[in-house]
Amino acid sequence: FSIAGADVEMQKAWEIEQGDPNITVCILDSGVKLDHPEFQGRLWTNTKEIAGNGLDDDDNGLIDDFYGWDFVNSDNDPTDDLGHGTNVAGITAASGNNNIGYAGVDWNCKVMAIKGIDANSSGFYSWWISGIYYAVDNGANVINMSLGGNSNSAILKDAINYAVDKGVVVVVCMMNTNSQNSFYPAAFPAVIAVGSTDPDDTRTAPFFWSASSGSNYGAHISVVAPGNFIFGLHYKSNTNYTSYWGGTSQATPLVAGIASLLLAQKPSRTPAEIKSIIQSTSEDQVGDPLEDIEGWDKYYGYGRVNAFKALSQILSLKDPLAKNEQAFVYPNPAKDILNFTLSETNTTYEYEINNQKKKKVSYGNVNSNSISII
Repeated sequence: FSIAGADVEMQKAWEIEQGDPNITVCILDSGVKLDHPEFQGRLWTNTKEIAGNGLDDDDNGLIDDFYGWDFVNSDNDPTDDLGHGTNVAGITAASGNNNIGYAGVDWNCKVMAIKGIDANSSGFYSWWISGIYYAVDNGANVINMSLGGNSNSAILKDAINYAVDKGVVVVVCMMNTNSQNSFYPAAFPAVIAVGSTDPDDTRTAPFFWSASSGSNYGAHISVVAPGNFIFGLHYKSNTNYTSYWGGTSQATPLVAGIASLLLAQKPSRTPAEIKSIIQSTSEDQVGDPLEDIEGWDKYYGYGRVNAFKALSQILSLKDPLAKNEQAFVYPNPAKDILNFTLSETNTTYEYEINNQKKKKVSYGNVNSNSISII
């Protein structure tokens, strides 16, 4: 059953930000239905490559990689042959207000299609690693990885760290074994690791498709997001909107979409800042009180994400990892005194205050616990 408020307040978030075509989200998955009308005009293309001329125009070792690359079959057609990737891509980026289907989180970002899962829902780390490097080197701002393996890998971790060091946000699913077993790359510290909630805000256990399934948990979880009974796009049809999936795979692209909106709002944000904002604005203690305890916990992480709160943040301090570094006032006032807690005394922080129309109303430095908004 569902309860009111067990959502991410997406409609209110869209009043603040709907995305920017200069932001690219890589969907590293089973591919994408490239001709789907929800992605019309939204697909990333390699402008250094001339499509269909049989040449490697950009000298990256890949011929005609105009729409990305299929690392499963080593070709230039990252078309979905499973369905998983198309569903995931739609959650992040299906176009809004186009009188068809559903709206994804980000209505304007570009979608980079990288195929790293085959038609049997399997993949090798080598495919994923190659896909990560490709995405980063070709300008992706966010990478969604709704996949995972149970073996640790130093070279996979190196690829993740390469992405984050280059300013790319990596969002990864926790997986669905209803255990605290570590899967990778979710267990790597640099990523945003996402679990799933049901329509009643409890941790998903089980998903609709298996009584033994459930959203994984553990010391590496960052946040949770709605992930069960998620309707979406179909990989074999441009008009079928009746299919749905369930998994941390579906929760993850929702968070990736929020990350891309935060970058659209302020492109200079770092992966650490994006992660901090998403975590610090998540809603705590909304689920099962035996699991969702106050503060971070291993079942819900920092809580169920809230897109509106993430985009409504009005104070950004210089240290993105400081405790209580974000402050909120609802509704954003024209005049008020903003009180908050700084993590360190005798430290000066930079701040910027914007209204919900993204107009800067105040900025400067602060070393006290209040700011007068005039």
